[in-house]
Amino acid sequence: MKRTILVSIFVSLSFITVLAQQQPAVHPESGTWIDIAPGNAGFNVRMPGKPSEKVQAVEALPGVENHLLTLETKLAAYIVSYVQFPDDVTDPAAIKELLDRGREGGIASSGGKLKGEKEIKLNDYLGREWTMELPGGLSALARAYWVKRRLYQTVFITSPNANDSVEVTTLRQDVGTKFLNSFTLSGDVNK
Repeated sequence: MKRTILVSIFVSLSFITVLAQQQPAVHPESGTWIDIAPGNAGFNVRMPGKPSEKVQAVEALPGVENHLLTLETKLAAYIVSYVQFPDDVTDPAAIKELLDRGREGGIASSGGKLKGEKEIKLNDYLGREWTMELPGGLSALARAYWVKRRLYQTVFITSPNANDSVEVTTLRQDVGTKFLNSFTLSGDVNK
């Protein structure tokens, strides 16, 4: 079971580089943000526009799907991914190992470089936050949480430039924090 979970974490995190290299659409971050709460997904998050959703089967686990919500703007890319597995994992050591390996797999698959990380919690659920540099001058701040039998991931990707104004740099930091901190669990997390 642990190996198949690691495979799906790797698949989920590998979307980061592909998404970051696509041409962004226009969605103003300074406008009204909307609540995103997919049915039976067990979470709520706020984004500056309506994301597209893609569902992909996890190869090693029949019936298990990776749900990927993405939104790209001129300023950033916003990603939420979740996978529900057949079995609960509650052992803290096993969860930490899954988060470690998932982070490493994502960094390796994206060609990124780890810049920093820390352990975090969402409610009482273990998680991990890390920053990385991606190819093409991109930067990402990612959070992953293991909640009973679900892996949730939020990723904020930007393309900082040395010529960015203080206002643009501040706006990126503010909207990244707003997006990542808006992720909360909802009542259907137990499904």
